[in-house]
Amino acid sequence: MRTIFTKRWFLFFLLLFAVWYPVSVILFTGYQLTLSPFFFIATNAFTPLWFVFVAYRFFKKSRNDWTSRLVTAVGWIALMFFFAALLVKPVYGYDWTSIINIDVIMANWINVVAVVVAGVAAQKIRPTIEIKD
Repeated sequence: MRTIFTKRWFLFFLLLFAVWYPVSVILFTGYQLTLSPFFFIATNAFTPLWFVFVAYRFFKKSRNDWTSRLVTAVGWIALMFFFAALLVKPVYGYDWTSIINIDVIMANWINVVAVVVAGVAAQKIRPTIEIKD
């Protein structure tokens, strides 16, 4: 596990969360104010796409096997829930328990898939260097 929970692992999670949370708040607020289909689609598409992007960049230079992919996926989701629960009161005014329910947890399966797919893609698309004699 020491080879998975590295400083780099936590820094990539902080990058993931620092961009994801404000963008999600803006998209969700935009949807609540306008009920626009654009905001609805953007709100639902942004999170998994952002997870794929960050996880792909992470796995390009990190341990990349099935164990590390699953631990990274579950770990990042758990930390995301933890920090989102800390911020729900100051941002939305609700109790932290309002975001920890079965519907929210079930909606995050796609993020687990996104991290795993990004890990597989990062392993498959490794750059090859040709050495000419």
